[in-house]
Amino acid sequence: MLTSIKGFWKVCRYGDLYMVLAALAAQSINISVGFCQGFSAVLLPQYTHEHPNITYEQSSWIASLGVISNPIGALLGGMMVDAVGRRLLLQSIVLPNLIGWLVIAFSEAYVFLCVGRFITGFTIGMSTASYIYVAEITTPEKRGVLSAVGPGLVSTGIFIVYFLGAFIHWRHVAAICAGFSLLTPFLMYFVPESPLWLASKGQMKEAYSALFWLRQNNSTAQQELMEFTKDRKTSENMTFKQKLGLFKRRNVLKPFALLIVFFIFQEMSGIYVILYYAVDFFKSVGTSVNEFTASIIVGGVRVFMGAVGACLINSFRRKTLATASGLLLGVAMLGAAICDTLDGPPLIKLACILLHVSFSMVGFLQLPWIMSGELYPQDIRGVMSGATSCCAYVLIFFNIKTYPQLEYYITSNGTLYLFAVCALLGATYCLLFLPETKGMTLSEIIRQFEDEKKEVDPEIGCDKQNKIEARPVQRRHSAGAAVSLEKCDILTPRWTQKETAKKMAVHE
Repeated sequence: MLTSIKGFWKVCRYGDLYMVLAALAAQSINISVGFCQGFSAVLLPQYTHEHPNITYEQSSWIASLGVISNPIGALLGGMMVDAVGRRLLLQSIVLPNLIGWLVIAFSEAYVFLCVGRFITGFTIGMSTASYIYVAEITTPEKRGVLSAVGPGLVSTGIFIVYFLGAFIHWRHVAAICAGFSLLTPFLMYFVPESPLWLASKGQMKEAYSALFWLRQNNSTAQQELMEFTKDRKTSENMTFKQKLGLFKRRNVLKPFALLIVFFIFQEMSGIYVILYYAVDFFKSVGTSVNEFTASIIVGGVRVFMGAVGACLINSFRRKTLATASGLLLGVAMLGAAICDTLDGPPLIKLACILLHVSFSMVGFLQLPWIMSGELYPQDIRGVMSGATSCCAYVLIFFNIKTYPQLEYYITSNGTLYLFAVCALLGATYCLLFLPETKGMTLSEIIRQFEDEKKEVDPEIGCDKQNKIEARPVQRRHSAGAAVSLEKCDILTPRWTQKETAKKMAVHE
């Protein structure tokens, strides 16, 4: 642990400081995500107390409407993030976020409350662009820890909402969340756009400037830019059928299938049920601690374990963390189920649930979200990350919406056993099938999913033997460094080309 903390400190020193600041600016949107996810847990107890006639079905809609718009937001964000850029999309999220919270704060009827919850749900869906941005601006060594900051900030937002909801009215909580929504667009104003996105749009000078700002080193910026552009294949002259074929490649379909199955096990392990129904969940399982106090404890545990998970992700392999996390949270939930069956001490049951929350934060919760920004090729990373998040949010909605009915038919004790079994099955799946991404560049990650071990485009999988011929383009960056760029060929400085030509002439 001490080694991990020292490693995180090194990230914040010298040239890495700007990269860290940019990553934190993008990840700040996840605090608002935490607000959205945790709000129903404090809203429902207060609202049902104020309106005793509200039905159980209406209560479940208040909770689930904050999730049902997540898939729409994820799809919309996935299309926009490749069109307008990562930075601008993260700034534009303020619109649904601010409007939704204001509608909730001033709602006088049940319908307006549901509308506000639906609008704020777009924030959660579109926020996955932060993981793409962080994956593209960070170095392989620092990508894990900086990506893991996102789930940690989600937990921070949840804890703040739980804490505020225990002391003040839910309308005031919504007003505070509305004011906080202005933070991310303000911070993103001071950081650059993703260099990889700029380069993919042919804006090489701007890409170099962004990389130089992030790395604070001229040679490093040039080297990284050339590494990306040397195998880049533009799609300007591609037909619609060819563009559609990009989504049928093995290096797109395989990671998509792997992540969706991972998300299924994640949702069925009970992580989000405890999150969205924290107060009601503790009331149903029967603990000796006040429900609001228990939810605040859960929020605090999530924040602490989120920080621990961010440290561990830089020291252990992704597969190891996911497997261990799934196994431990499954055992913890099984302990809670057995304790409930035997009518054991309520404190032991609470301790088991807290352990379940703790173990989920060191791998099972954050890894599929982080990997959705790592596993896809650059040319369709935004769209596929959005599609993956869309499917994940559909699963979350289904889980949240059906939990009351599930609890009714198999009882709260039965749901505990179900969550435990799914977590253990998920751990087995991660051990057998989850790909490894720790310490690898995005190009190296994508190569794992190629059909053959031939020389292929590491970003989009195109065969270099069928490359498109193009004239070299001479570009001069702000530092005065001349770079020769080709669409699908290795970058070669002009002085090297001249030397090679002279040697060939001598041999002839």
